[in-house]
Amino acid sequence: IINSLEFKCLLVVEVLEKHGLQKPISYVKNSQNNDEEAHQLMVKLCRHTGRKNPPVSENMWRVLLQDLLDMQQNVYTCLKPETCHQVFVESLLCSSRVENIRLAGQLMHCSKDVPVSLSFRGKGYALKVAYDNSVELVLAAAREYFNSSKLLTDPCMELARGCLQLITDCPPSIQEELDLINALSQLEDFNVSILPLQVRLRSDRLSLVEECIAHCSTAYKQSITLLNLASLLRVSGEDEAMRKGKVLTLLAEQALQCLDFKASYIHCQDLMAAGYSPAWEVCSLLGQCDGYGDLEARQELLAFSLTHCPPDSIHGLLAASSDLQTQVNQPGGLLTALLYRFHVWLLLSFSGDLLHRTTAKTMEVLTTTGLNTKAVLTAVSDHRWWKDSLNYLRPLHGRGSGATSQEGACENANLERQGCSPFYQDLIEDPYVDTVSVPAENFAEVLLRTGKLAEAKTEGKTPFPATEVLLQLANDAFPRDMMLALSYLLALPQVLDANRCFEKQCHSALSLQLAAYYYSLQIYSRLMPCFKDKNHTLYQADPKELIRLVTQHVSSYSDWPEELQKLISQLHMYNERLTDFTQAQVLQGLGRGVDVQRFSSDADYKKETILGLTETLDDGVYRIALSLAKRYSVPLWEVYMTHLEFLFTDSGLSTKDIETRSESLSLFETLKCNPQAFYSHMTKYVLPTVEGTDLNRLLYYYTLLDAAGCEPYVTTTIKPDSHVKLLKKLRAVANGLNYRKLTDESSDPLATLQPVLTSQNVLSISKLANRLPLPGSGGATVSASAVHAVWLQKVFWKGDPQLLKRPPQSDQDYLHAYDTCAKYLDRLAPGDAVRFLDNITFSLDASKNLSIQARLEVIKRATKALRQLGEKNRKRGGDDSREQEGTDPAGMTFDEALAHLQQSQAHLDTLSHPFILSLKDSQEQLRAYSQLYDLSRSERSKVCELAVTMATDGQPLEQIGELLRVTVGSLDLSLKSVLHDAVERVVAALSGDPCALTNYPQPLRVLEAMVTAVHNSVDSTVTSDDLLAWLRPFCGDASLPVRPRIDVLQILESNFSLGDSDVRLLLLYRTQAVLRDREIEDVENEEKRYSLFQELLEAAQKWEDFQLLILLLQAWPPMMKEEHNPWVVLTSALLTRCKGSEVKTDLGQQVVTMVRSLYNSKHKLPVHIATLLLQNQPSLLQPALKLMSESGDEQLLQPTLDQINGMSTTASSCDEELLSLLLDAGLLVGCVSSALYPLLSSHMLSHQQEGGWDVEKAAAELMAAGHGPEAGSLLLAHRGTHSAQFTFNSALAVLEKWL
Repeated sequence: IINSLEFKCLLVVEVLEKHGLQKPISYVKNSQNNDEEAHQLMVKLCRHTGRKNPPVSENMWRVLLQDLLDMQQNVYTCLKPETCHQVFVESLLCSSRVENIRLAGQLMHCSKDVPVSLSFRGKGYALKVAYDNSVELVLAAAREYFNSSKLLTDPCMELARGCLQLITDCPPSIQEELDLINALSQLEDFNVSILPLQVRLRSDRLSLVEECIAHCSTAYKQSITLLNLASLLRVSGEDEAMRKGKVLTLLAEQALQCLDFKASYIHCQDLMAAGYSPAWEVCSLLGQCDGYGDLEARQELLAFSLTHCPPDSIHGLLAASSDLQTQVNQPGGLLTALLYRFHVWLLLSFSGDLLHRTTAKTMEVLTTTGLNTKAVLTAVSDHRWWKDSLNYLRPLHGRGSGATSQEGACENANLERQGCSPFYQDLIEDPYVDTVSVPAENFAEVLLRTGKLAEAKTEGKTPFPATEVLLQLANDAFPRDMMLALSYLLALPQVLDANRCFEKQCHSALSLQLAAYYYSLQIYSRLMPCFKDKNHTLYQADPKELIRLVTQHVSSYSDWPEELQKLISQLHMYNERLTDFTQAQVLQGLGRGVDVQRFSSDADYKKETILGLTETLDDGVYRIALSLAKRYSVPLWEVYMTHLEFLFTDSGLSTKDIETRSESLSLFETLKCNPQAFYSHMTKYVLPTVEGTDLNRLLYYYTLLDAAGCEPYVTTTIKPDSHVKLLKKLRAVANGLNYRKLTDESSDPLATLQPVLTSQNVLSISKLANRLPLPGSGGATVSASAVHAVWLQKVFWKGDPQLLKRPPQSDQDYLHAYDTCAKYLDRLAPGDAVRFLDNITFSLDASKNLSIQARLEVIKRATKALRQLGEKNRKRGGDDSREQEGTDPAGMTFDEALAHLQQSQAHLDTLSHPFILSLKDSQEQLRAYSQLYDLSRSERSKVCELAVTMATDGQPLEQIGELLRVTVGSLDLSLKSVLHDAVERVVAALSGDPCALTNYPQPLRVLEAMVTAVHNSVDSTVTSDDLLAWLRPFCGDASLPVRPRIDVLQILESNFSLGDSDVRLLLLYRTQAVLRDREIEDVENEEKRYSLFQELLEAAQKWEDFQLLILLLQAWPPMMKEEHNPWVVLTSALLTRCKGSEVKTDLGQQVVTMVRSLYNSKHKLPVHIATLLLQNQPSLLQPALKLMSESGDEQLLQPTLDQINGMSTTASSCDEELLSLLLDAGLLVGCVSSALYPLLSSHMLSHQQEGGWDVEKAAAELMAAGHGPEAGSLLLAHRGTHSAQFTFNSALAVLEKWL
């Protein structure tokens, strides 16, 4: 054990030494159980690594982390692995390296949302530092960097920011540090020079804002910036209102000092609106400033100051206010201002930190200023006082209930409990009692008391407009004392004004009941006046009983006076709302997500909710839905229909259970009263949800429709009663049948029946077949013969559990299967027998699984069997063409059937024809033709379609003709008729026929393939004249687009020699295609074309006009004009007229493109075009050189060299394309003396593979021309020699060695 411990200690010493720390083994042994010493060692090791220069890499840091963990695991077990991680991460953060800080971020939990758990990293698991510890480490590192910074631009500041940004969810502590850094930049903008550490240590950070204001004389105009700075500095902590008030006060003071009264007033307005009482001083200064001419604003400022100033300042402010009032010439203005602003103070006094003064205290203040009560009442008798006071009161109405109340009213804001005075709390069950011990008077109470005093002074001559005040008082009292609120409302001069208060309250059972009680009292008191007796029993009656009695009384009579009728309508409305609310609460209790408020106000939502409640199997909920439906007049039919729909679609009940529940609830008795709506709803919503194979559910569905008498409204062929009869029989014999698909009337019923047909049920089902309509057959129905036919097909291919127990595999098996099926041929009509035989001999399955010999054998045996059946039928004298049950649209006789089989046999004989066999043994496309021919049975339509397909695929005409010759029967098809049909289809596609385009999406390619086939054909059956005759109507149709007509003529022109008329037509079409906006009548000869060209050239001014002329010349045949070549004339005019800054096109490049487009055409290009480029503009030198060098004309190569050797600069007049063209033309030797040679040689070396140039051959040519040094340098560069070895002697030396 000792040796093991010593070995581990030795390992620790080696780790320390590896990282640059020398410690003896004794130190490690002594400190292994000392957690403090071990912790210090870890810190020292990490910090030592962080101080290394050059800095260590990320890999070394990760090695260090692993070493720390090994030390902890082997020796220092007194520490936790988490502690090692923390020490390591802390060292990374404090290493003053951005990359180390990023690495630290990978080892920490940087978001609270990420669980503190093991994170998969690399090949093992590594712990991450917990989120809370990560935040602490980041904050410590950031503060250390911040405090050590000298300026905002100090590198340490960016390190601090980098640390803080590691924590991605940015908690408040991190955000505060980031804000402090951002604040430094704003302080710098205001020229405040201060160390970052001083900013942190400044206890009164408002003083920093004061310094900013002191350094900037216009700071008061930057309120947003300074408010943001104060927020970043956390002035006044988290109290935003206090912070804003302090900053705006400073700004208002500075604006006042700068005599900017308007700006100062704007700041004071914000302060007054916020109710910031310490701002009274600056407001008083501005209000008393004689230089400020806005007297009304000064009055408002002084009124605010009076409201918020301390008592010892009131006297001076009153004197200033009195003087100001005198100036505006308003007698008694001093009292008006005092009382008016005093009420503003009362309005704002609900804030907890402001003074709450009672009316008595107010009167005491007024008395101390020398005013008496009579004077007060005289002042307030002014009507303007009431108007202004009520204006201050009204805005509060929009704030909801209790806008002027003290804090705490929100506890009962939903009015779920009845508020009352503590004196009455024992009389009310579960009351709400306000916890405020001494409620303060609010503005409305003072205003009401003052108004009534003024009204008493005038002995009623000046009535007080009390409605607004009473409504506000009632609104405030509702949460705390409902009876007090009712008392205020009963005192309203106009009864209906109470609605303004009731509508603002949160809807609850109590608030709605109180509204109904209020109107019941008002109605009762008008019907039986009772106010002489103050203790009338009306006010002692049970409110619920009173509401019931009054509602019952007023409902028994309708001819009430108009005034009373308004009250009655309000009573009914609140009774309805109370009922709605109660019902909605019941619904909410069901847990079905009912919105109570919306249920009581939205009629559509109410109906949908009630109908939705019927979709349940809970009888209690269902009864509630019925009750609600009756209550809100939702038709019972809709309720029952919704419930029945639910039973069918979402109940999960079996059909038997649905039937039982429907009968128990008597749903059908009501639903059958409206058969049309019942049928419509059932087919639209119920039937689509019923599985087609659920025959029991479908039987019940159609039984309901039949019993409801829906037949007159059924639009389908099969009526409900027929469905019932069919289903009753089919469910017993056709298990798994998709009945809905069977009776869909848009799909084949035989295909639906075939999967379920067996030898056991085929007879039963065939007897029902005549009730099934065939789709698109005009009333025809399925025959028993057809049912047997599809059953026999199934037996033949898949076997039958009774007749053929395993599916056939070989020819012998299939012949045996046929013999089994042949026993039932007597049940088939001739037409159905033929369809059965075609299916087993001329289908894809038949061609894949049966040999031709087996198919022939089947046909032969079937022919014999049908002949015998025909003989028997004739002997019986029966109708051999139709079955008695059902109808057979084919109507085939036995003779016709035998003729059909004879053709089938003859066709099968042709499959051994050498041509057909060659197709079968060829490539995939030809094999497809052979298969199509195999399945065609030599029927005219199928053979014609195959031949047309081959023609449109571009197959040789000889193959198509051979195909037509192989077929049997009188098909009346010729190669010419086939080609004509194919051309007509392509023409239809070219004309825009959507159906034809579907089959031939690229008709021009198809036509070109057909024309090529005709051109290559040695058979003269179809000639070019035939194609021209078939296509000429299309080409001459002026109503069709020009482009496809041109394309058709070009295809014909490239394959055949066109006649003169067709050539002229093609030329005209080409001209019209280019000149779309111009009527062209005649361009037959060259003179007319040249005349038109000159006319257009004279009018051309823009590049677009010349581009049109280029296209026109390309579309025309070349003109034989040596002197006035149109291409030269066009180029000259283009270069002459298209000049200036307005031309954004590269003319030189456009001319090059034009010339190159004509290289492979019949147009002759004179050399003058390159000369024109050289003569016109110096900027066109490069395009000219390109054309001259690629022309291959010896006469142009020498001028090319002259131009190149005359160049003084190369940067602006040479690109890689020109260099390649010069090298291709072999002009390297001629360019040796030019400024272009270095570029040419460099281009040759760097693009040798793409250009295919032979460097050694070029060097030999250079040497032969006497340019030895250049040749040697080229070879050195080509062999990869360093440029430092490119000397004159070395270049000459390599020539002898390498050449």
